[in-house]
Amino acid sequence: MFALLAGQYGLEATDFEREFIASGERFRITGIDPRRPKYPISVERIPDRRGFKFTADNVAMLLKAKDKP
Repeated sequence: MFALLAGQYGLEATDFEREFIASGERFRITGIDPRRPKYPISVERIPDRRGFKFTADNVAMLLKAKDKP
């Protein structure tokens, strides 16, 4: 499902399970839910696996920042 929807949210199919850092904490992308238009991206915080929801723009920006040398 993630691969089918990723492009609509500015992400790539390969971004599923990618990790990024936000506010000094590590997160992993776990899914997309189009029924949540404001916060469609589901993630889990790495240390405790607690679930969170992010905006697609925020996740795309954080992934790009991680890729910069």
